[in-house]
Amino acid sequence: MMNKFQQSLSNEKGQAIFEMILFIPFLLFLYTIYYSAGNSISGSINQQKAVRGYYYISLKNNSYVNSMPEVVHLRDLGLKKIGFNAFGWSDHFEGSKKEAYGTCFKFSSLLQNGSNEDCNSGEREEVGSSHFVRIFTYYGVCGPTYIADSKGQFYIHPSVQADGKTSCENRTSN
Repeated sequence: MMNKFQQSLSNEKGQAIFEMILFIPFLLFLYTIYYSAGNSISGSINQQKAVRGYYYISLKNNSYVNSMPEVVHLRDLGLKKIGFNAFGWSDHFEGSKKEAYGTCFKFSSLLQNGSNEDCNSGEREEVGSSHFVRIFTYYGVCGPTYIADSKGQFYIHPSVQADGKTSCENRTSN
């Protein structure tokens, strides 16, 4: 009797099917994660290409980066020093403050808990947790620094241009 029991335990018929049934859900889970992450990375790369391409097309060979109508508009907003120009990508804008929303990719998995989370909602079920990957893309360059004189006329200050220590973030101010 004991010998028959040991023989049935050493019989490996059906082991491959059992292992396949055991590991297929795990492999599908990994596939959904890789698929979601891959789509969001691909979307980010494509957004970056589109923003850069549109940025350089809009410059139209203007090495001064900011056009005079843009400089006048920024002066009317109260800026006295202008030297940075950037474009950003947003899926859409909402609210009175025109809040930008990035492109959204759902991070799907087999273990979802029936979440009611919406991509465009700022509400999260848990702090620091989300079922979505949001992509934001910005691209810009430092151009010449325009400085307004007391009459509101802009000029390019040569010492600011020649100063290699001045960074972009310090070049746009009130």
